[in-house]
Amino acid sequence: MSLLHWGKKKRDKQLVIKTQKGDAGQVYNDAVAVRLAVFVDEQGIDKELELDGEDVHAVHYVGYNHEAPVVTARTKRLDRNILQVQRVATIDWARHRGYAIELLNQIIEDAKADGYKSIYLEAQETAVSFYAKQSFEAYGQPFLEANIWHRKMLLEFDPES
Repeated sequence: MSLLHWGKKKRDKQLVIKTQKGDAGQVYNDAVAVRLAVFVDEQGIDKELELDGEDVHAVHYVGYNHEAPVVTARTKRLDRNILQVQRVATIDWARHRGYAIELLNQIIEDAKADGYKSIYLEAQETAVSFYAKQSFEAYGQPFLEANIWHRKMLLEFDPES
């Protein structure tokens, strides 16, 4: 290692993203494990609210670092033009490493390939700036869900892209 790199953290970008539709299988189980750790254990959201019965209709994304699930999200079709992203969560020790951005970029790429015109999400207020940096625009008034303030956000795709 050269002196120019001494003392700098090496960013570990070894994220492998897997997807699975429905509520069965290893990817789904890993997605739920991450969600329960973040939303139920950390944020105190009721487990019944988190496991809302909608997983069967969703596509689950999980990012793995060295085979450990570290980040997840689920997507659902709202209509033929709009994909909804929900349940974005990163394990506490894996935050601020770019994993959620990488996962979100994969979702955006897949949505474009599938012909969607936009992505809709309801971001926790503390995450609005994160999504804004990814070109999502907040609209409407903040609203309370699971005792946490949220904002509606939308990313519309450029027809030329």
